[in-house]
Amino acid sequence: MTPKMPLRIAFFVDGFTLKKVNEYYRFFHPYHTRLDFRGLRSWARHEALKLFSPKRSFCTMECHYYHPYKKPREDSASYGLKGLERELHHGGFNVHYAESIGGDRFSPNMGLIEDALTLASFGRMDVAVLFSTQGQYSVFPERLRTVGVRTLVLGWNFAYPKADRWVSWKTDTGLREACDYYVAMEQVANKYPPVSDGRVGLFLR
Repeated sequence: MTPKMPLRIAFFVDGFTLKKVNEYYRFFHPYHTRLDFRGLRSWARHEALKLFSPKRSFCTMECHYYHPYKKPREDSASYGLKGLERELHHGGFNVHYAESIGGDRFSPNMGLIEDALTLASFGRMDVAVLFSTQGQYSVFPERLRTVGVRTLVLGWNFAYPKADRWVSWKTDTGLREACDYYVAMEQVANKYPPVSDGRVGLFLR
């Protein structure tokens, strides 16, 4: 019998990883574009249903983006971040800025883990989807598993020449091994090139 209750999915995007992924596809990959938040959300929803509850045909999904920066001040320098925020809201994501950062550097927003545990404690999700490559989140699957939430990690591995050296970006081994399912998104991306016929795809045209 097909389950009557929808699968409750929470999608968490690590903005630190997303920044690096978008830089790669914009400047070093033949696509020369960046991810479409609406397409990413749709793909993650479909994949979670397929992996965790193939007999269900429907689900609920809330999406959260964790910015590596603190909330920008209201000045012209914040224009780029404000534009990103509008794009995220249009794609159905709630935006969370970092509480603090180290100096002028940006790093993963660790508020993601605590927020995920809070949602789980209130029974708001059955499955957590995490878009990240970072080892700082390796405890994410383990801590959610203790409260009965299963995890899917969307990671990326890629390399590109820059100046006189090769830059390599890989998903942390601990994070990849701790989750219930791992998807190598660089392989998925090769199957979903930008489209120009008005459809929403994984990448912007």
